[in-house]
Amino acid sequence: MRINQLHPQFFGEVVDLDLSQPLHGDQVAVLQQAIDAHAVLVFRDQQAMDDDAQIAFSGLFGPLQRSITVHRKDTERRLERDELSDISNVDETGQRLAADDRRRLLQKPARLWHTDSSFRNPPGRYTFLAARTLPPEGGDTEFADMRAAYDALDQSTQDRIATLIVHHSLDRSRRLAGAPALSEEEARNLPGAEHPLVRRHPSGRDALYLASHAERIVDWPEGESRALLDALTAHATSAPFVHRHVWRDGDLVMWDNRCTMHRATAFREDLYRRDMRRTTVADE
Repeated sequence: MRINQLHPQFFGEVVDLDLSQPLHGDQVAVLQQAIDAHAVLVFRDQQAMDDDAQIAFSGLFGPLQRSITVHRKDTERRLERDELSDISNVDETGQRLAADDRRRLLQKPARLWHTDSSFRNPPGRYTFLAARTLPPEGGDTEFADMRAAYDALDQSTQDRIATLIVHHSLDRSRRLAGAPALSEEEARNLPGAEHPLVRRHPSGRDALYLASHAERIVDWPEGESRALLDALTAHATSAPFVHRHVWRDGDLVMWDNRCTMHRATAFREDLYRRDMRRTTVADE
């Protein structure tokens, strides 16, 4: 196993490691150190990894969360395992979904900068996204290093935001992206959650904790709250802190939601298929 850093601030590339096979304790320890340091890891050449192997590997790093799609009874699920989220534009037969298919519309918030499961309590710690079918162009994923973004803030801003609490809501990102509204069951089971705006990462560094799900700063006036959250998001997603991952066949990407944001980029969904499988472990 070798780990190469792909961006000056973060993002590691892991080569010569087969995740379809069980890992021993020393390997897991090395990967834990690597994800703490790099915040995002891409594991190359994992074509042999199936859904069961992805779930088993993810479970080495924490308790798996169930996909939020289990809370929506009006939308058919393609993947049988509750731990898997279907980040794809294909149906059960492998054909492209229609443009107005609800399953495609529900994925529109993924195009916004976000951190997975920040609207849950506990939120997401690590996410694992496996590429099964890729378009020949487009469909990249951008990542932002929220530790480096925090470090670049002036001292007065760091002091101002040090103790702020933010309410995160899935409903907000759905509305912002023009996606289908929460179902009654989703609204009941996913009411939102409050988290600190600044979190101390295991690496010892502080990180901004932002997302398109970030609805408001608790106990702040709405306008002032929105202005600060938008300004911090614009700062954190500026060029020095962002790495664009161009997917290769067999890639599995693991990232730390506590200190990164990410977003999907567009591709020709009217021409190409894209099949991705996501697992997330809880930050308990």
